[in-house]
Amino acid sequence: MPKQAKLSRIKSFKSYTIKEAADIAGVSTATVHNWSKNGLRLMDEAQPTLVRGDDLRAYIKGERDKRKAVTNADTFYCFSCKKVRHAAANMADCIITGNRAKLTALCKACETVVSKPVTVTAVPALSRVFDLTITRHEATL
Repeated sequence: MPKQAKLSRIKSFKSYTIKEAADIAGVSTATVHNWSKNGLRLMDEAQPTLVRGDDLRAYIKGERDKRKAVTNADTFYCFSCKKVRHAAANMADCIITGNRAKLTALCKACETVVSKPVTVTAVPALSRVFDLTITRHEATL
């Protein structure tokens, strides 16, 4: 599903033709037809074929939820592996800038650089999980 599918413009209590649904979601009509083959409910009795707004919103939200990967404090999402992975050798670097912190490590499986933002208050707990190297940078304008 394309990232540009827009939920904010879809009205739940309105029915859309395939063309209108594609326009309002910001995708092609072929994409809406593919969605209907993959589970998007259509109003079959009506001609032209209609899609209810609430069904369209629910389908797009469901597809987005399937793609989400939840990481724990000790895991990262690796874009190469496309999976949640642990850090190699349980080592990570933490860069703190102002009130923001970023963990950087290597993927345990493919050794790609992985990173994620964390709260500064979580750094002491993360230092018990990882062999952590902390670097502080002062925020500048």
